[in-house]
Amino acid sequence: MRTTEALERCRQGRPINPKGLEWLLADALAVVKNLEEGACEYAAEQRDRMLELLLILSNLHEYAAHHSIRMERLA
Repeated sequence: MRTTEALERCRQGRPINPKGLEWLLADALAVVKNLEEGACEYAAEQRDRMLELLLILSNLHEYAAHHSIRMERLA
């Protein structure tokens, strides 16, 4: 849900919350670590969902890198 919201905010030219972006990066690191350490322990559907999340995060990163994305300041 966070990735979808962040990507939608990018597409609308709205700022992304820096804390939310930090969470997304932490999500990506957690997914990579889980896949690395226990890929064979997960059902195919779970692995597919984790890989899908990584793809969405990658798309968000790519989109932000190619567009002028504003970051909201944390209060």
